[in-house]
Amino acid sequence: MKQTEELSFLEDMAGAGLESITANEQAIPYLGLVQPDSEAAAAGATPGVWRNSATGEEYGNVVTVSVFAFRTIWSERDTEPPFGTIGRYAPNSIAVTIQQPKGGKGYPKMINPETGNEVQELYVYALFLPEHPEAGVMLFNPTVSSMKTCKSWNTQLKSQLLPSGAQAPIFACTWNMACDLVDNPAKKGAKMAKFVKVEKNAFVSKELFETYVKPQLPAIQQTVLSITDNSNVDTENAE
Repeated sequence: MKQTEELSFLEDMAGAGLESITANEQAIPYLGLVQPDSEAAAAGATPGVWRNSATGEEYGNVVTVSVFAFRTIWSERDTEPPFGTIGRYAPNSIAVTIQQPKGGKGYPKMINPETGNEVQELYVYALFLPEHPEAGVMLFNPTVSSMKTCKSWNTQLKSQLLPSGAQAPIFACTWNMACDLVDNPAKKGAKMAKFVKVEKNAFVSKELFETYVKPQLPAIQQTVLSITDNSNVDTENAE
């Protein structure tokens, strides 16, 4: 209390001088899944749990989040291990060729003709963890293996209604995201971490909204857009 009173003279100048430090000049943490064969796991991280890419803090198999923003992107990954992210782009912002599946089975693939790497259409979520407010806004960029769960989540986000019947804003609710270790279809006998389930938890409280959600809204879209502005940022073990 005493320290608060001693520093009260700074409140009239809150945020002064920080205007030029945008999302592009910050290290934005990712909410990732620790894969069994990842560098993080080799360094001692627990496979199959949620993890903060910036701090290394682990959040277990279930994490509670609030969604601040959403965006569709094109993601390019290296074709060789450890399959790191080469770049992220706004949809249709780069030239791609369409590769038809061999034998006519499966789905066509987008290929970057300059690198030969596959380009996938994926999602980015800007998240806030109410139980870990010190983490700030985090980005979640799941891979294609989690698209079924993500599309189910998108449908739920879009269909949420307020008690009045009005459509709820994307940040109106908190959600429980669950991950698990499942069989890896690309490696017989191996496991992979996967986003497997999401459930609505509750509506955000007024205190949570006023303290953490509302202050982020003016800049949150820039934060999400920055994922394509800075293609050098790798999600490490994002999923």
